[in-house]
Amino acid sequence: MGNKVTLKKSDGEALVMEISVWKKVLRYIAVLLFITFLYWSFQYLHIPLRRFFTMWGPIGYKFYQLFLPPDIGYINNPKLLRSIVQTFQLAFLGTVVGLIICVPLAWFAAINLTPSKFILYPISRAIIILSRSIYEIIWAILFTMILGFGPLAGTLTCILATVGFSGKLMAEEVEAIKMGPIEAIRAAGGNEFDVFLYGILPQVRVAWAGISIYSWDSTFRLATILGYVGAGGIGVYLRETIETLEYAKTGMTMIVIIGLVIVSELISAYARKKIM
Repeated sequence: MGNKVTLKKSDGEALVMEISVWKKVLRYIAVLLFITFLYWSFQYLHIPLRRFFTMWGPIGYKFYQLFLPPDIGYINNPKLLRSIVQTFQLAFLGTVVGLIICVPLAWFAAINLTPSKFILYPISRAIIILSRSIYEIIWAILFTMILGFGPLAGTLTCILATVGFSGKLMAEEVEAIKMGPIEAIRAAGGNEFDVFLYGILPQVRVAWAGISIYSWDSTFRLATILGYVGAGGIGVYLRETIETLEYAKTGMTMIVIIGLVIVSELISAYARKKIM
């Protein structure tokens, strides 16, 4: 009897060792395939590796030659100042309205807790996928074609960007919650709204707050460039100065954009510190 147990134990150890060896082999094959694909991509796209490592000096010199020193007086342009305010408004409206849409959307798009797996779930997932599948600048171009140039197209673009980004992450947070409180609420006779209000929301509140802050960061960066395609914000002056070859003003516009992003980062960091 003891010999049989020993043999079984020995067979088990051999099987574990064999599986471990195969895992290592597969890992090495995966790394080799990754390196091969990386090298093939450089070759297929005709990117000379030697130039890739030596181009940064000429790029830096050209950047210095074109955009520096910036036209500091351009900051006094009243239209530029109004566009800065408009950029904040685009990001704010896009983020707030998008997050309001995302709250029920994330609930409906969570497969484990959606009130309707055959209607609300596929529709909600389709909205999130559609918002994410088309790049934001393409949305902005489409909206400006339909609605004309202006902040309305930019606001709608920011809303869709927020829905696509935050909706997916919020839904995943709902799918990862503990089901104990949900089952207790249902056992006590609670309806679906009670489940959301007392079972889902308390568990995802902190995670959703973090997602919301990061969504503001992402949407604000998007808002700074939407004007380049005519959708409002400071990006319109980036395009205007480039097209008129006023590169010193372009440099000043880029400095303003960098400054705005830094301010946004500080606001986000403060909000994240307060919430966490």
